[in-house]
Parts: sequence; structure tokens; C-alpha cells
Amino acid sequence: MFGKGGLTMTNYLVSDLDHTLLNERGALSPVTQAAVAAVADRVMLASARHPGQMTALIDQLGLTGPQVALNGALIFAGASGETLRAQPIDDRDAQAVVELVAERFGEVNFTWMDAAAWHVSFVDAAVEFDQCLVPVPLAMDGLKPAGALMLLMIVSDPGMFQTLGQLLKSAFPKLTISPAGDGYLTITAMGVDKGRAVDYLVSTGISRAKVVAVGDDENDLPLLNRAGHAAAVGNAASVVKQRAQVLLPTNEEDGVATLIKSWSSI
Repeated sequence: MFGKGGLTMTNYLVSDLDHTLLNERGALSPVTQAAVAAVADRVMLASARHPGQMTALIDQLGLTGPQVALNGALIFAGASGETLRAQPIDDRDAQAVVELVAERFGEVNFTWMDAAAWHVSFVDAAVEFDQCLVPVPLAMDGLKPAGALMLLMIVSDPGMFQTLGQLLKSAFPKLTISPAGDGYLTITAMGVDKGRAVDYLVSTGISRAKVVAVGDDENDLPLLNRAGHAAAVGNAASVVKQRAQVLLPTNEEDGVATLIKSWSSI
């Protein structure tokens, strides 16, 4: 699938979750679950989700190795939940973002996450929707970030989303600002992105050339750029498809399972 020799059982898979490994209902299909479980010792999830929103899926897949949450700001052990690496945003930078958003986009629900909870300004429809899917502890102190690993704003209006993103990128060039799909705008510390998933694996002795990454949205680009092999599901954004070496079937068509089944011993 990746040229001469293809992939082998020595490869290590790093996969995005939403719209990539998961179907459009946010669930694992039986086909994908079985494929991932068969190589569970060589699978890492890399998501913008809070770690608490990943736990059930990690257990369902039988993953025990390191996992990545909050767009790379948190790396934790799949089996125990122990924090392996964490990179918070400087509190002064986080507060400056709060003040700018409040001044220019006062209607936006400013939220942030640490390893323990999702901190929100108020509970709106977007928060309620996420909590219905996978609940995590909520704290009502969204305007007072302290030790924030990721800032998150959910903006459903495409025009406002674009304007807000451009404003923040211009005002805070040293922060990592990324759209994560579904109207999610994420902010992490400088240099913190999903590419840290690959860097962590390399630090444990895994060859970068053995790492296979798959994703669907712009926040997956750093992951694909750092991996030895880059794949995109068929429903991925155009910019992700352009970067990928291999285009898989869509998430609804078990694209990641197709990738795993191409490994020579499966």
C-alpha cells in the first residue's frame, strides 16, 4: 500500500479518532474494532478529545500503550491513565486569549481543558451535546484558565469561526491554533500539536520510518508530517488528502481497518 514492501507487523499505527477511526455516529464499527484489537500493542490514538472522552474507546480496543489527548498537549498511559508528558499553556497567554475573545466575541463560550476536567464559561447546546455523547467532569471557571493544556471554542457559524481563527493567529503567533473539525477551534502551547505523538514514540526507541499516521482534518497535518508514512481517510479535508501518501476508504467504509489489513501478516 505504501510502495515496495508495503507495511509489516513491525509498523506502529497512530490514528486520529473522530471522522477517522470512528464512524459518523462517533462509534467503532465491528470491522474496525476487530482490526485494531488484533494489533492493539502497536496502536496509539491521537485526538483533540479530553482523555476522559477516550477512556471507553481505549478499553474497548484493548490499548495499553501511550495515548495522546488534547491535540498533543497530554500523553498518557492507556492502561493506567498516568500522565507521561504534559505541556500547559502559559497562564498569561491563556488569560490574554480570554480577554481578546471576550472583547471581540463575547457570545462565544470560552472553554479550556486540563487532565482533570473541562472548564466552561457556561453550559450551552454544544457543551450539552458533547456531554450527552461522552460526559467528562465540568467546572464553571472557563474565564480563569490556570494550567490549561488546551483552550477550546466551539463555533458553529463558519464565518465567525474563520474570523475568530484569523484574529487569534494574528494576535498570538507563538501559540498553536488549529481547527479540529465540527466547529472546534483549539489552542495549545507553542510547538504543541499531534506531531508530538510521533516524537514520543521515537523517544521510546521506535523508528520514525515505522510509524504510520492516519487522519482527516487540519489538526492531523503535524502528525502526518512527522510520521514515516502518511494516510488519509476518503472523507478527509482536501489539504490532508494532498499531504497523504495513501488515500484510504472513508471512515464509514472502515478505512483504517483497510490500512491495518494491508500489513503483511494480517
